[in-house]
Amino acid sequence: MEKEINQQELLAKNLIYYRKASGLTQLELAEKFNYSDKSISKWERGEGFPDIFVLKSLADFYGISVDDFYSEEHKQVIVSHSKRRKQIYMRLLSVGIGWLVVVLTFFLLNTLLPETAPFKSWLVFIYGIVISSIILLVWEFIYHERFYRMIATSVLIWSIAGSIYFTLLIVSNYALNLYLIFVVPVPLQVLEILWFLYRNKKNKTGN
Repeated sequence: MEKEINQQELLAKNLIYYRKASGLTQLELAEKFNYSDKSISKWERGEGFPDIFVLKSLADFYGISVDDFYSEEHKQVIVSHSKRRKQIYMRLLSVGIGWLVVVLTFFLLNTLLPETAPFKSWLVFIYGIVISSIILLVWEFIYHERFYRMIATSVLIWSIAGSIYFTLLIVSNYALNLYLIFVVPVPLQVLEILWFLYRNKKNKTGN
């Protein structure tokens, strides 16, 4: 029984150590893993402990193994700088590949489409914004970055509306009332902001 208590105390101390070593507050860590900061605080006080799946996610995030949470020897946390840089590089690389495809598609369409075609090749650059926002949104879900997820979602909502507007404007050459397309994203944007605020409030008050 005493051994279990000591292990729980050791786990609590290591949870505190690795969180602080990564330069994160309880709230910042909670936001990354969709938990409340009260849950993080409870774990660090030794009043409860995360399940094995959460421990594995935390260990991967800190660049350590699960066993290291029960060890008195501390390992160096690599998430603070190198992992964050890697996350940024992955985002940039993915978006860059997306835009490479867009540019190649533009040149291909510009070569193949006749000048009298209703579809204009430059429209693919508008679609490129949609593609970029989708790529970033996927990464924000992977990295649990709720604020940037909201930004990516907002860009996606408005870029889809913009792509529909310009496509209909160019292809149909009919501009009357097309501006009403931009009315649709307004409630979606409001809902997205409200959901972001709700999740933030829920994280602060507990699940």
